[in-house]
Amino acid sequence: MSSINKFIIKKLKENKKEVIIISLIATIGSVLSVATPYIYGKLFDLAIIPNTALTFLFSLIFIWLIASLISNYASNKAGYRGGILGVKIAWIEEADAYGHFLTLPIAFHKNKKTGEILNKLSRGSWHIESLISNLSGLFPQIIVLIFSIIIIFLIQWQLSIILTISFIIYVLITIKSSKAVVETQEKVNKIATKQYGKVYDKLYNPFLVKNFAMEKIEKKRILNDLLKVIPVVEHSSKKYNRVSLYQGIVYTFSFVALLSCAIFFLRKGNITQGQFIMFFGYINLVFSPLYMLTEFYKSLKKSSVAIKRITKFKSLIPESMKHGNKILEHAKGEIKFSDVTFGYKKDKPVLNKINLKINAGESIALVGQSGVGKSTLSELIMGYYRPQKGKIFLDEIELSKLSLQGLREQIAIVPQDLSILNDKLINNIKYAKPKATYKEIAKAAKAAGAHEFIMKLPKKYNTLVGERGIKLSMGQKQRIALTMAFLKNPRILILDEPTSALDAESERIVQNGIKKLIKNRTTIIIAHRFSTVKHADKIIVLDKRKIIEQGNHQELIKKKGKYYHLYNLQIGLE
Repeated sequence: MSSINKFIIKKLKENKKEVIIISLIATIGSVLSVATPYIYGKLFDLAIIPNTALTFLFSLIFIWLIASLISNYASNKAGYRGGILGVKIAWIEEADAYGHFLTLPIAFHKNKKTGEILNKLSRGSWHIESLISNLSGLFPQIIVLIFSIIIIFLIQWQLSIILTISFIIYVLITIKSSKAVVETQEKVNKIATKQYGKVYDKLYNPFLVKNFAMEKIEKKRILNDLLKVIPVVEHSSKKYNRVSLYQGIVYTFSFVALLSCAIFFLRKGNITQGQFIMFFGYINLVFSPLYMLTEFYKSLKKSSVAIKRITKFKSLIPESMKHGNKILEHAKGEIKFSDVTFGYKKDKPVLNKINLKINAGESIALVGQSGVGKSTLSELIMGYYRPQKGKIFLDEIELSKLSLQGLREQIAIVPQDLSILNDKLINNIKYAKPKATYKEIAKAAKAAGAHEFIMKLPKKYNTLVGERGIKLSMGQKQRIALTMAFLKNPRILILDEPTSALDAESERIVQNGIKKLIKNRTTIIIAHRFSTVKHADKIIVLDKRKIIEQGNHQELIKKKGKYYHLYNLQIGLE
């Protein structure tokens, strides 16, 4: 069984109750729609008989009217509920895919374009909605088709043979032609994902565009990027429409052949006038569901490409699956690196045979030129990556055996540039502790030196901060980052260049907050500014993928090694 069929069966089982209700409603409509040509065919035969009572004829007309109305209502109701079911399944599937997106490792997010992934998921969701909506009407159409063919055989078996041959040709053409539709749809999805990825990159970085006054140029580029999708879509539409053209030709020739034969049989007296009318009513009933079935088949083939991509994406292993499930309720904060080698590419190590012990409650600073692996060390501690060789321990437990959630609950990061949601400030701060009270948040903000500026904002803690925190200055964002760290109250603290982009006044406030925050916590400081580094208990100097020096500020100055050189270089520059 193909993956697309498994997907459809799974979704139908998950919504079994609604599928059954829709099928019952649609079946009622289908059975009545099959009955209506028979009723008006009989009605015609009886109408031309002079002694047929008018009351009986009008009774048949009334029955036909009621049957038609109920059939229309049932079909409409089934179509509506099927459409809602399609939307429900598509939205749940899309939400599930977005949630899965967040569970994937940092390595995935660094190597993939977010815009391309989101476009892929959105297109997959749209196809799921369309497919499920059409599928909901499939079962009743099959009923109509089967019953109509049976009645046609009973009316005139010779005519039904012509209809069956037409039916087989119609289906074979659809199946054969649909292969080309799938191939072109794969090309459409591939180029659309790529081009939308380029467009989303621009839309996610409006500050970059505006800083360099690139609005007009990017507007043209976006247009050109999306216009490149049109030729592929046009080619796909030609293939799709060609199938419909062939279907139309088969239908036209079949109808002409059936009409000619039916007239011949009518003249010969093999069928009545009522049966003649009845027969063509059933021809429409046969070709209408046949058309819908073949359209569904084409839609299935076309959608299978997009749905396969979304199901394949959801099969990617979440990072939590690569870790154990041991939870440290109250970590001491002792971290140990034992012969750790790591590189983002296996043949290019960033860190080589690192041996390092960070005692519980100790503050260490990582120093070195850009690219020596300072941030990489912190990413390994966070469990974003696993070493290719060696082991990392937290309180003598190997990191890979710990639950990721449990591990990260013990750690807080104060980054160089805090990522902020376009939401109320208080909701952003609550990210650190979702159930925190206002009193707890205010206390943390005061400790971080943030409460004063927050109270001056238009709606204080309820102020909307804008996309990526555009309404806050860099210094204010750093104080919010400190507030979140205070609120989380972790055992391990990572300060990743927290003051590198701040003015003197903002740096002073943030530094005061940091001094309070690091007390009695295991702290890893990544910084180029030695004003942040020099007060650490231990300074680790990295160079050429290894630790080349370690000690406190005074000890390293006396050594007159790499640290001494970097320190004097910065003083000279300042």
